[in-house]
Amino acid sequence: MNRPLLIVLLLALLAGLGAFLLLSDSGGRGGGERSPAPLRAEALPDASAAPAQLIPPPQVRTSSGPVHTTVLWPAKVELELLEARFLPKEEGVPPVGSGAGARLSGRIADVRDQGVAAEIHFLAGANAGRVLRADPEGRFGAVDLYPGLSVLEVRGPGTLGSRREVRLRRGQETLLNIGYGRPGAVMGKVQDSTGKGLEGAHVTVDGTRTTTDTEGRFFLNAVAAGQVLCEVELEGFAYYQELVWVAGADTTAQDRMTFTLKPEAKLTLALSGNAGGPGPAQVYVFSDRPEFNANSAFRNEGFPWHKLNPIEVFPGRPVTIGKLRPEVVKIHVFRPGAKAAMKVVNLAASQRDVVIDLQPAPTLTGTVMQDGKPVANAFVKLEAPDRVRATLAYFTEPSYYLETAVMPNLPPGLQETRTDREGRFVLTAWEDVSPVRYLEARGPGGGGWAGRFVKPGESGVTLELASVELGDSTLLVEFPGRHQGLPLELWIGGSPTAEQTLAPEQDLEIESLVAGRWRAKVSWHAQPLLEEELELSDVKRLVVPLIPECVEGQSEEQWKRAGREYPHRP
Repeated sequence: MNRPLLIVLLLALLAGLGAFLLLSDSGGRGGGERSPAPLRAEALPDASAAPAQLIPPPQVRTSSGPVHTTVLWPAKVELELLEARFLPKEEGVPPVGSGAGARLSGRIADVRDQGVAAEIHFLAGANAGRVLRADPEGRFGAVDLYPGLSVLEVRGPGTLGSRREVRLRRGQETLLNIGYGRPGAVMGKVQDSTGKGLEGAHVTVDGTRTTTDTEGRFFLNAVAAGQVLCEVELEGFAYYQELVWVAGADTTAQDRMTFTLKPEAKLTLALSGNAGGPGPAQVYVFSDRPEFNANSAFRNEGFPWHKLNPIEVFPGRPVTIGKLRPEVVKIHVFRPGAKAAMKVVNLAASQRDVVIDLQPAPTLTGTVMQDGKPVANAFVKLEAPDRVRATLAYFTEPSYYLETAVMPNLPPGLQETRTDREGRFVLTAWEDVSPVRYLEARGPGGGGWAGRFVKPGESGVTLELASVELGDSTLLVEFPGRHQGLPLELWIGGSPTAEQTLAPEQDLEIESLVAGRWRAKVSWHAQPLLEEELELSDVKRLVVPLIPECVEGQSEEQWKRAGREYPHRP
């Protein structure tokens, strides 16, 4: 161990010993006054994951029986929540969650090209934890995703399953269609820099894992077609990943799937000082790419930083990270109530011991109460109204920087914690990247909610949990002038709901919508019929004018050309 690291450890040990003696002295005298404890949240050992979604899914009233119609194509109704009324608003401040403007849609099909009610799980990236569910036709979607790179996994009955990396961009739609009807085979090789095959390497292609033989070769006989994520791991070597196109009903040649591994570099991290806390510091390591540009985000070879980040480091306990590439990296450190300068380290050099100096940072402290009593283990989050803008402000980089690695929601944009036994919490203020921040608390098990903006200069707050008033709005969509059924598909938040056919006298009725500002779009066979922003608070009627084709339907010849049987009246 080198001298600077040894000094840091000795200082941390002495600091801990001094704190122990001080606490022993103050707590061992029965008659003296005890100074009030500082407002420093103590982490609960049973802290659990973030609570479930606050907003319940809307309810759609569907047709009770079959309805005759000669209208060939359905009307498409799309609803998107722009701003919920229960969230705070302020002039000049973006709506909470406004950074989540990327869209994803697609279809999952089985071996017979039939839709699969699959689940799409976001494993890593700013959308980690989100789950999208496909309808029986295999269609899925979302319109409120955070931009950047995300790793997702597709799981569905009767499918091979897939693991893909997707690039999401604000204001744009990304398509992801996966079919398992014509899988391809892949053969490849894992080698070192001299071309020698590496035995025992774990290779994961589109979520399916195998191991290389004595010559470093591997083979998989069934992989879904498309741009798949290939991941390679072997003891003593750096992580490796690459995006490779796999053709359906064909074999991808070995030269296209030859992966060259580099010997691993190791990095030892230690903290100097004990500012902030409690708990560990969260350390994130990313590549230093000063020459990157908008086109560099399209590279196929990368490094899976999400497999390492975040790295937990406690004061006085150095941590060694392996499987790194020998390159220049940037180290970012976050701890509630502490700050640390970003460090640049060349992992190709001999000096790989890094000491991080923690300094006190402005904090936001508070207490969560309910019925006049503190609430332990309450979920608390502090976020910038626009997380994307706050993250880019921290990095001082343009928007395409988010496409250079799979990045989570970093603390400058989002912090989450749990209250201690006294209902207290401590967070870093991060006023420099977002002067106004949104603070929310929710009781354990969903018992109560509180939310408000935190203004510049505020350092201490009390949140009183109460029932949240989401509103219970109903939207009635009318399609007047009809004399037969109208096939209809409804998408809410980019996700499809059950299809139905409205009877001539029937309206589309959508209940349990959260009160607030919504956008409604209606189209038929790619022809726009209506687009309007709505304020929903109780019952709202929306009248959609139909073109003649939606009323009169299509001819028997048109149905035949579409490959469907004409619906004669019984």
